[in-house]
Amino acid sequence: MDTSVPSAKVEISHVEPPPIDGSLSSLLEFADYQATHHGELPWLIYPAQPSSNNLAAVSFAEMVSASHRIAHAIRPRREGTDGRVMAVILHTDAIVYVAVLLGVLRAGFVPYPISPRNSPQGVEHMLKTTACLDILAHASTAVLVRQACEELALNSKHVRVHDLPPMSEMLPTLFGKADQPSTFSPYPASERPADPESPWLIVHSSGSTGLPKSVPHNHGHALDWLRYNIFGSCLAKARFGAMGLPTFHGMGILFQLCYPLCSSQAVVVNAPQYPDPPIFPNPQSMYELCRMAECTAVIALPSFIEDWSHSEEKIEYLRGLQVLLFGGGPLSAEVGDKMSAAGVPLLCAYGGSEFGNPTLKWDEVPREELVRNPDWAWMRFSERIKIEWVPQGDGSYELVVEDSDGYHIDVYNVSGRKAFATSDLWVPHESKPGLWKIVGRKDDVITLSTGEKIVPLPQEGCIMASPLVAGCVMFGRERAQAGVLIEPRRMTVDLQEEVALELFRDSIWPVVEQANTLAPAFAKIYKDMIIVTKPGLPLARSAKGTVVRKLAISAYEDEIERLYSQLSEKTNVRDESGPESWAENDLQPWLIKLAGEVVNTPNIAPDTSLFQQGFDSLSATVLLNHIVGALRSSATPAAQLAADRLPLALLFQYPMVSQLAMAVASFIEIEESSIEPSALSTGIRVEDIDEMVAKYTLNLPTAFAPTLAVQPEGGRVVLLTGATGNVGSHILGYLLSDGGISRVYVLHRPSDDPVQRLKAAFALRRLPTDILDSPKLIHLVGDVAAERLGLHAALYYEIINTVTHIVHNAWSVNFNQSLAAFEPLISGVSKLASVCATSSRPIRLLFTSSIGIANGWDMKQGLVPEHSLSDPTSATSTGYTASKYVTEKVLEAASHNGVSATCVRMGQACGSRLTGAWGTSEWLPIMVKSSRVLGCLPVIPGPVAWVPLDIIGQAYLDLVLADEPLPLLVNLVHTRPSNWDTIVRGLKEGLQEDIPVVSLDEWVGKLEQLSSSATEKDLTNVPALKLLDFFRALAGRTRARSGELALRFETSKLVRCSPTMLGLQSISEEHARMWVAYWRDIGYLEGPESPDTLL
Repeated sequence: MDTSVPSAKVEISHVEPPPIDGSLSSLLEFADYQATHHGELPWLIYPAQPSSNNLAAVSFAEMVSASHRIAHAIRPRREGTDGRVMAVILHTDAIVYVAVLLGVLRAGFVPYPISPRNSPQGVEHMLKTTACLDILAHASTAVLVRQACEELALNSKHVRVHDLPPMSEMLPTLFGKADQPSTFSPYPASERPADPESPWLIVHSSGSTGLPKSVPHNHGHALDWLRYNIFGSCLAKARFGAMGLPTFHGMGILFQLCYPLCSSQAVVVNAPQYPDPPIFPNPQSMYELCRMAECTAVIALPSFIEDWSHSEEKIEYLRGLQVLLFGGGPLSAEVGDKMSAAGVPLLCAYGGSEFGNPTLKWDEVPREELVRNPDWAWMRFSERIKIEWVPQGDGSYELVVEDSDGYHIDVYNVSGRKAFATSDLWVPHESKPGLWKIVGRKDDVITLSTGEKIVPLPQEGCIMASPLVAGCVMFGRERAQAGVLIEPRRMTVDLQEEVALELFRDSIWPVVEQANTLAPAFAKIYKDMIIVTKPGLPLARSAKGTVVRKLAISAYEDEIERLYSQLSEKTNVRDESGPESWAENDLQPWLIKLAGEVVNTPNIAPDTSLFQQGFDSLSATVLLNHIVGALRSSATPAAQLAADRLPLALLFQYPMVSQLAMAVASFIEIEESSIEPSALSTGIRVEDIDEMVAKYTLNLPTAFAPTLAVQPEGGRVVLLTGATGNVGSHILGYLLSDGGISRVYVLHRPSDDPVQRLKAAFALRRLPTDILDSPKLIHLVGDVAAERLGLHAALYYEIINTVTHIVHNAWSVNFNQSLAAFEPLISGVSKLASVCATSSRPIRLLFTSSIGIANGWDMKQGLVPEHSLSDPTSATSTGYTASKYVTEKVLEAASHNGVSATCVRMGQACGSRLTGAWGTSEWLPIMVKSSRVLGCLPVIPGPVAWVPLDIIGQAYLDLVLADEPLPLLVNLVHTRPSNWDTIVRGLKEGLQEDIPVVSLDEWVGKLEQLSSSATEKDLTNVPALKLLDFFRALAGRTRARSGELALRFETSKLVRCSPTMLGLQSISEEHARMWVAYWRDIGYLEGPESPDTLL
């Protein structure tokens, strides 16, 4: 842009503020005044592109010109009637959004900016309640708009959807050619002046207590509101950094639209990304931009300030501001005290869509009163505003704001009065009259089933002070006990792993205990009542960034219900550390320790009733839950069975620890005499499989788009999961290298640096890392089991409107887990099927299944077919195989409903033919390394139908490029199997060792012998010790199949849709030599040593 950006330190002496005597009666007139008198001055300042070290700006004249062009585009010749409501549903930059709002106003509409984060039902509700029949939308919000309109169409409401005009024509100097003349034809003005009683804008509430509410603001009240909120002695001298505010929110409109118009002062925002989604700043990027742009005032989220508080450099900058405004949520006391003591001028901003901002503004408070102020969290209300404090009987008061001559409000909810009851609860300062602090909301109060009431904000605020916590919300309405949902900050540990979860709970437990000291006993949060959020399902937040309590709790309703069920039914399945043994003498000290932790009492007497030592019915239930959890986690079958036998009233029947230890031991002794051999089997029941199949096939939607041959224009667009694994990285490599694929979205699990993890995965497997710089590749972070894949709504809808194929390759490979442990993954596939079904265009879903689902297949029936297996018994070998079987059945049901789904039953993948790369966490490299120490290699009888990783990548590419419909199931195994003798010869040549070959049973026997006295060093040199159960099962299956391990699979459907598999050559000795060379090259096979126990 040519618009110059003056230094914020230079006073612009010739700038005259607009008159506030009423001669300007609308925002449009303010805009036209600025364009006429200060046309070349900047309205919005942003980082110049491509360099981020320079600033650019869009001027008042350019924005006003854009408003004329936009008005022409959306309402040519001012046809129709003025005053119609136009919903603005966009996911775009502040500059574009402000220009659009001004253009909608100029076209005679009443703009209604609607957050794209709303649900279709919420949007439909807002459109209906405002009689809105015009929508301005963009491609990124098209699906949301379509779904909302479908709801309206059911009620015979026909909505006109206007496409966002191309910004290259509306703002040509910004999005078009730099030298393009900025000309426009003035849009016809309204024949009547603005009616003070008519609305000029509608905004909506966050919807935290239900569906969002529409809040209209009329012209007359708006001018009064702007005079009160904006015109002040200091405002013309402040350059605000407001890049953290979404423009559809009231604060965004106030700072990015109204403030520049009324103060003649520019505001700093992020660089425009149109037509791509806008940038949402992080603490570092916002700080850097504010400093570069010489912002002298900043408005920020509390979480950003907490991040800044850890840097002396940032504090030094912030203490030089005129004011640092924060709002949208509480700032932790620890951080606020630190920043205020350091001289940072903190001020809390408070307000609401319905009643404006009734507290004193920053220009009404001398700056010296803001710095080093111990009462920074307290607010003072303007004497010009009429308010009422309604006592709640517990020391708190509800704020009621009344309409008055000097301060008008547009929404009333108090019967018989022009007043708005805010539902916000406040407490007065103990010693300073006129100071108030917000402590919560009436609808936040948690009423327990006992009738006791918890105000959660103090406890939540204390927990939020932890650097490990990104968000939290307490729950427990109509329950006997409260709990808390905690969202971790970005961490390096995988919180999907149970051990990591427990470590995280342990890490935050001290701050939860500290929070408990702020609350009465009935509000105490026990460690068992902490639910850690899933990586792909963060706590729901409003546009302000605050946690929306109702939506957050609703999103985790199933987890909360399950937690209370576990509490009442004693089915806590989390790992609990049990006693040394289940004998009475070991149980007693363990129970003493456990009981002491529950009530935080170090000295529990074993022969005194627990109810005389601080226990009540709630803590008794918690202790019982711990006991049952330990029983269930025990390796002792009798203890596992006893877990279901303990009565709910156990602690009331045996209230002393000594009695309790005897009772628990007795229950276990009873069970030891009744264990059947079947109880020691895999634990995977056919009934469990059938139940889970029924659960996830019950309500699958019917496909919206017909299943047709896929011939998309511009190439295939693929969404891929599991890209960092052995198989996934090869799939991604081949997708990126083929010209028929135009774009690949990779959905990563949340991690510290997913892009770097992917590059490391490619490097480890000797794949070309430079291909990851392809413009076709787009990285996403989310979770298939989460709402909208854990993505921002606009991004999600953009993806499902362009994707032609979903390749779902991500799965937990853990053969020790139960079927229940895989349920979130099964749920995720069900959601993907629903995504495909509800899409307006056909999406093919490819799922990586496993040939393991046929482990129990009767070889007498011949080849394992390429169709669904009717008998789930074949998949009961592990929870992993059972989960794949269930998922195949879910997708089979989805295909009956019109979804184009294909299950790729993955056989054994082996090292690439091109590089030899074979991951060392798999069973064959583990077996080879261990065999060097054991002194022998086992025989693996039967055909070797392993598929090289590069071939797997090509085969998936074949499936994605196929034009014709694909079968429901294909068996991805080698079409020309080799034999074990060939593999062994290649391994021996690669190792350069003549290792003898023995039967698999003998090899497993040697492994078992070593396991009885293995040292830590043995576990490193003989990694097969960690997979002993796996190799035992392998030998068992060999015996069960009369000496042949490998099943044989039908591949006729596979070769029909994959030319690669049709012409595949058998694995040779050379391939095996390449595997060994790769393992040597990465150091996996270097330095073999004998185990300590054999020396």
